[in-house]
Amino acid sequence: MPRIDKNEQARLIESIHAHDFLHRIVRAIEHLHRVVFHAEKLDPMFVRASAEEILSADIYTRHHGQIDGVYFALRKAEDGGRTWAQAIAEYAAYIHNYYTMPLGVVMRRDLFGDACHFVTPAAGRESALNRLAEPSPKATAARP
Repeated sequence: MPRIDKNEQARLIESIHAHDFLHRIVRAIEHLHRVVFHAEKLDPMFVRASAEEILSADIYTRHHGQIDGVYFALRKAEDGGRTWAQAIAEYAAYIHNYYTMPLGVVMRRDLFGDACHFVTPAAGRESALNRLAEPSPKATAARP
């Protein structure tokens, strides 16, 4: 059973769509999925759903469901001498790394239940990457 109820999950996704800085983080996570895990053959909407899940999980766990925590973290990086684009890239890289490793996979499964979108080898058989690599039944039947 997921710890984040459907209403909270919908609120987080709506916030991501409504705020440019959150949307930019999601786009950066999508890019990382494609570069790190070679996920360019996956359905772009699946990759986006995975990126939104990662950001939602981070907002829910580190910032207690408040998007302001992400904004303040970006501003703090900016105060440290980084540009806005660098702050977004670093934030995205950090949470991508965290939530695609085994502990992050377990946390996402706990937060979102069976509806998770995994684009990481750490998810084992549940990863879309592994489903992409599995031969289709037609391809195996056609082999001599």
